[in-house]
Amino acid sequence: MSVLDRGGRIADRATVAALGWTPGTRLRVHIAHTHLTLHAAIDGPLAVKDHRFLWLPAATRHRVDLRPGDRVLLAAEPRRQTLAIYPPAALDELLTHERSASKGGDRDE
Repeated sequence: MSVLDRGGRIADRATVAALGWTPGTRLRVHIAHTHLTLHAAIDGPLAVKDHRFLWLPAATRHRVDLRPGDRVLLAAEPRRQTLAIYPPAALDELLTHERSASKGGDRDE
């Protein structure tokens, strides 16, 4: 988990380091309905910033309703050079679905 600051930055150096990304690494973003995915790409329009910060443009943040102060779940796949960023709404949806599913299948004995 990490926090999105008011400038659109995510400062999770450990995750960026686990991916092998250094300042200047070019990134491409894929915007899904529920989350963002960053991929290392030589021609990517985004880049890892100094001190291994990730910066998300405002238009990208707005597409998944990310706001300053939101805690996001980061899921890194180093072999694929991919980072998924899940905003609070995606986590709420997942947890709500899981709770609903478990109510129908669990019994107390």
